[in-house]
This record gives sequence, C-alpha cells and structure tokens, in this order.
Amino acid sequence: MDGQFPSSLSSTIARSTPRVATLPAPATDTTPSPQTPPPNRTRRFGIAVRITLGLSVMALLVMLIGGVSMSSFRLFRAEVTVLSTNTLPEVITSAELHGSLQKLVAQLPQLAAANSTPQRRSIYDGLVTELDSMQLLVARMRGLMKEDGGDGKERDGNVRLLEQTRSTLLILAATVADLNAEVTRQIEYGDRQAEAARALSRLAAAIESMPDTGAWAARIGALMARAAGATQLDHLSRLKGEARSAERTLAELARLTGGAPDATGQMMSTVQEELFSLLVAPGGLFESAIDRLQARNRAQALTGQAQVLVETVERSTRALYDSIRDQSAERTGALAELIAERTRTVMMLAGASILLAVGVYFIFRRFLSSRLVAMNRAVLARLSGNRQTGGGAAGTVSVPAPVPVPVDGDDEITDIGASIRYFIDEIDRRQQALADNERRFRDLVEGSIQGIIIHRDFHALYANDSFAAMLGLTVAEVMALPSLLSVVAVEARQSMIDNYDQLLEGGQSTPRRRIRACRPDGAELWVELTGRRVDWRDGPAIQAVVVDVTREVEAENALRQSRDAAERALGELKATQASLIQAEKMASLGQLVAGVAHEVNTPIGITITGASQLQALIGELSDRHTANALKKSDFQRFLGDGMEMANLILSNSTRAANLVQSFKMVAVDQSSDERRAFLLRDYIDELLRSLHPTYKARAALTIDIDCPADLELDGFPGALSQILTNLIMNALVHALDPEQPGRIAIAARVMDGDMVELSIGDDGAGIAPEVLPKVFDPFFTTRRGSGGSGLGLHIVYNLVTGRLHGTIGVESRPGEGTRFTLRFPRVTAA
Repeated sequence: MDGQFPSSLSSTIARSTPRVATLPAPATDTTPSPQTPPPNRTRRFGIAVRITLGLSVMALLVMLIGGVSMSSFRLFRAEVTVLSTNTLPEVITSAELHGSLQKLVAQLPQLAAANSTPQRRSIYDGLVTELDSMQLLVARMRGLMKEDGGDGKERDGNVRLLEQTRSTLLILAATVADLNAEVTRQIEYGDRQAEAARALSRLAAAIESMPDTGAWAARIGALMARAAGATQLDHLSRLKGEARSAERTLAELARLTGGAPDATGQMMSTVQEELFSLLVAPGGLFESAIDRLQARNRAQALTGQAQVLVETVERSTRALYDSIRDQSAERTGALAELIAERTRTVMMLAGASILLAVGVYFIFRRFLSSRLVAMNRAVLARLSGNRQTGGGAAGTVSVPAPVPVPVDGDDEITDIGASIRYFIDEIDRRQQALADNERRFRDLVEGSIQGIIIHRDFHALYANDSFAAMLGLTVAEVMALPSLLSVVAVEARQSMIDNYDQLLEGGQSTPRRRIRACRPDGAELWVELTGRRVDWRDGPAIQAVVVDVTREVEAENALRQSRDAAERALGELKATQASLIQAEKMASLGQLVAGVAHEVNTPIGITITGASQLQALIGELSDRHTANALKKSDFQRFLGDGMEMANLILSNSTRAANLVQSFKMVAVDQSSDERRAFLLRDYIDELLRSLHPTYKARAALTIDIDCPADLELDGFPGALSQILTNLIMNALVHALDPEQPGRIAIAARVMDGDMVELSIGDDGAGIAPEVLPKVFDPFFTTRRGSGGSGLGLHIVYNLVTGRLHGTIGVESRPGEGTRFTLRFPRVTAA
C-alpha cells in the first residue's frame, strides 16, 4: 500500500537505508505484507482547532485594525482634501476679495476728483481692473462652493452673500462706468470753459486798443468782468440767471451800437458778435460752465451711490469671510478630534493584538512545538543507530529496534506518532518492492522496440536486442565490437566524439540528432539517437536511445523533391500572375486614356469653332474699317459677339486643361511607384474628374465624398489611385444598373494610432453569400464570358496589404449594396 510522509523524514530514512544493487536479485516470497495504518480518531478540540481558533482571532484583530486604519485614513484624506481644495481656497479667495475692495474704496474718490484726461483714464483703468479681478474672485468662490457640495444653513447663507456680492458688483461696475462718463464730460466742459475764458481775455485786450466809445466800452468791460466771475459760481440757478442777464445786456448793447459812426459802429458790432459767440452762444462760456457744473453734480451723486454700493459689498464680503473662516476652524477642530479618537482606538487594538500573540505563542509551545521536538529526537535516534541487521537470501534486511516514540496526549500529534511507527515499518517492504520493480523495468528495457546501448569510450557495456537487430548482429557480436564508431559513417564520427566529451563534462542530456550509420555487411541506415550520462558499475558511462528512421528519411527526401517542384511551379505561376496584373493595370490606364481623350474632344472642338467664328468677326470688322463704312452699332455688335466668343474659348480651354491636368496626375501616379505627400480629398476629386468620362452617361448616378479637407497622406498615390479606380469601376460594372438611380459613397476618417479608414460603398445588387469569401481570389470572376479577368479585386488586395501595409474587408448583402473598408497607416512605412 503506497503512502506519503514528510520530505525531511524521507531524506533521513534514505540516508540510513542500504543501497540496493543495480542488477535485481531473484524474486523471493519473503516480502512483508503491508500493515494497516492506525485509524484516525475524531477530536473535539484538537491541535487544528486550536491553531485555527488562535489564528482566526489574530486575523480578526488584524483585519479590525486594518479596517479602522483604512477608515481613519479615508476620513482624514477626505477632510484634508476638502480643507486643501475647498475650505482653504475659499478663505484665501474671500480675503483677496476684501483686499481688492479696499483698493476700490481708495480709488473711487480719486476718479471723481480727476481734473485731466490722462489722470481720469489711469484711475478708471485701475478701477475696471479691480472690478474684473473681484468678478473673477466671485466666480472662483462660486466654483469652490459648488465643488464643496456640502449641505446646511451656513452654506446656503454663504451662497446668498456671494450672490448679493456678485449682483452688487455688477451694479457698481455700471455706476463706475457712468461716473467715468460724467467725469469725462466735466473735464471736457472745463477745458471748453477755459478756452472760452482765454478767448475772452484776448477780446478784452483788443477792446482796450479801440477808440474811446464811452458808455458802451464800460458796459462791455462790466459784462466781461461779470461773466468771468459768474463762471466760478457753484450754484446752478444763479449761473443760469447770470447767463440770461448777459444775454439781455448784449441785446441792449446792440441798440447802443446803432447810433455810433460807421467805422466805430462796425468795430463795436464785430466785438458784440464775438462776445455773443464767446458768452451765450451754444458752446460758449456760460453753457460750458453750466454743463460742467451739471456733470460735476451728477458725478458727485454717482460717487455717493458708488460709496453706498461699496459699503454694501464690504459688509457682504466681511460677513462671507467671517462665515468661511468659522467653518474652516470648525472643520479643523473636527479633524483633530477625529485623528485623536482613531489613534486611541488603533493603539488599543494593537495592544490587544500583542497580548493575544504572546498568549498564542505560549499555547503553541506547550501543546505543539515541544511535543514535536521530542518526537523528532526519538525518530532520529531510532533510524541512526538503534537498528539490528540480519542476512537473508534476498539481501540485507534492517529490523527497527523497539525505540519508543512518544504518543502521549489525545490529539493529532498522537496520531502522527502512530503514523511514524507505521511508516518506519513500511520502509523494508518498500525496499523489497523496489527490487521487484527494478527487475520488471529490466525486462521492459530488454523487450523495448527502441535500441538502447550503454558504452564507455565507445566500448559497449550493455545493449538490448533491438539495437543489435538494427545492425543485423546479435548482442554478443555487438559487445565484441572493438569500437562503436565502426558502425558510424566517417563524416559523423568526430561529432560523436565531441558529443561524448560534452556529455561526460556537463552531464546534461543532448537533444535528439540524426546520423548515418552502416551495418557490417555494408548496408546503410539512418538512426536518431539521444544520450545522457549514467553511473554504470565502476564509473560514468553514456546511455544512448537509438531509433531506426531510414524510412522517414527516404520519405522526407521524396517530399523535399516534390516541394522543390511545387516551388518552381509556384514561381512560374507568380511570374504569370505579375504579367497579367501589369496587363490589367495597363488596360485600366488605356481605358482611362480613351475616356479622357473622348471627353477632351468636345471642349477642344468648341474652342476651335469659337476661334474660327472670332476670326471671321475680326475680318468683317477689318473690311468695314478699310471701306470707311464702320458704324458704331457694328463695332458694339462686334464687341458683344467677340466677348461671347472669347468667353466660350476660355471656358472650354480651361475645361480641357483641367481634364488633362487631372488625367496627367492620375496617369503618372498609376504608371510609377513614386512616393510623396498628398491631400486625400483633393486626390479623390482629381481621380473622379479623370474617371468622369466613363460614367458621365449615367445621369442618375451620385458619388458622395465624405473626407476631411486637411487629411494628408504620405505614401504611394499610384497604388491608392489604382485601388479606387478598380473599386469604382467594379461597382459601375457589377453592382449598379446603368438605367436605374445609383449611389457610390466614399468616406475617409483618421482613427487611433495614426491609422486611416477609407470605405467605398454602393447601394447596388450586392454579392451573394457563397461568392463573398472568394472575391479577393485571383482569376475569380462572375463575368468570365463578358471579358472579366478576375484580377481586379485581387490587385486591390495585394496593393492594400503589400504596398500600403494595411487591411481590406468587404461587407455585402444581396439587394442592399456592398462596402469595401480599407485601413492603412497615414504614413506608409519605408
């Protein structure tokens, strides 16, 4: 009965067991009968249960500590994340918002007090910058509050404060803009008033140089002095009253001017008109002063309104900053309390785990390790020295001395002790069984169909009947050979010697190899052999397993000759196929040339007709001019007819040139293997323009192109041209009915990995399911009797997979159309 025992015990037993001879002894009937192992007894609270219980409790505590630690770490990380990504940025943003508001408060009075345009513009730009900065800060705060995602009255209150701040800032921005406009007007009117005052001063100097005019000059001087003083008034009603009074005074002076002499009256009238223009006319001194005072009053009102709005924003931002700061303090305190609480919990669980580990250690030492050590000492003592040896016909037999193995207790260790007793008694029976197995193995080797030879320095030490039969000898004749190298072909002897030396030095088995051998009668044979180093009696030797493979070698030679013939036939077939493909390519190009030539004939014929007609018109006009009978109507008619003929010649010449250019590009690409970069959409348009003569008679045919205009390829346009030409012509010939409406769709897009997907589909007759797997096969066609060669789609397949390094697939259903899908790199590999 077979059994298993621990590796340490088995190695100890093996070291103490006598070595059995290589050649088996005669079989005897003294093999001890197998003993029955001690029965297993069920324990209520055995070692396994104790270990399981202790380890389970420890694992439970470890899992509990790990769970608490992971939970604490997740909570701590979440709180820190909220503090670092939301709360702290909210506090900083609210503080920045409050700081920007203080700058705004300092700049508002400066704008209202600005007295020059550069100063006003500089202050206003600063205010606009601060307002934009505050709007950005408010938007950032809104984003932070939205990301926070918290609930509660405090957050709702913060949101309301932020919305109030945002709306107030919008009103404040509009108010600042209005204030800037009023200050601009105030400065503009002030400049206009100063200019009028300077003109008034110049007029006063001019009046002083005039002749004495009496009361009129006094009235004029008093009016100018009063006007200069009135412009300094800050009361709008009084300023308007002064303006009306000045206007009345000027009217009275106009009456005084009427009684003055002509020269003096003319000077007085001029002065009065200029004075009227400077004082009371639109844009004059009084109107500028009134407008300036009104603009200043409005600016003061807007300044007060802006101050109120600023105070509102300051209260809301201060309240928002205080609320966010309080929330931050609360979160920080909660985080510190959470860390302290979880730290205490983890420390308590760790202490409990240490105490439990110490207890489990002492329990295991008491009930497990000390008993196992005692049992191991007893087993080693019994196997090493306390054995009795006796002789017998079957060889050396060892009888264990009665060394007691401790089996105290009532648990699994007791069962182990009983099992060890059983295993030790079983060793003798196994040794006898090993000798019997060796004898049976030798019988198996002797009867093997594979040749087995053991040699040392190529002198045979052992050979079975199969090896001798391969050489046509008996075993005795093989053993009598002076050297086994005599049956090996001359060219293989050195490799045999090298392999022998390698096996003796390394000891590793050699892979199977094939050599040519020869029998003593001169017949040749092929054998496969593998060797390894073995210990044979008094030293190392080489064991080789030999198989006769003469028939296999002859079959391989015949197969090799057949393969060479097939390869030659395949080469001839490929050459024929290449010539047919080139012929198909040239035929396609010739068809394209014929179509383009026919298409170019029409615009060239129209061009020739128009040129001849134009020549006739010019001759007729020349004759009339020579005869002096040229009329205006004749010349105008010539101009109209000549322009019509020129337009006709130009349009048809352009059409022919475009056709030739498109054909030239496509034809050059198809006839050469030049590599270049090109735009796919433009190239498809050029190709379709070249192919148009082949399908222009189909009025109901529609060709749709869905391709990005900026999709650029770097590869071989000739291969792509031939692929598209074959697929489009295949659809026109096989799929679409010339008398019925049809559609061809060409689509291209860029995929991941810098790959391009190009599809050509139609809504024609489709392909039958039994035909679909064969469409790319060479010489396969459904129109064999109608001129089809069966190479069109095969050429397409070879160009896509070979030239473009891509793949091609086809999808089709009868009656629903066919679609070919190409996938290839945007940049073709070199």
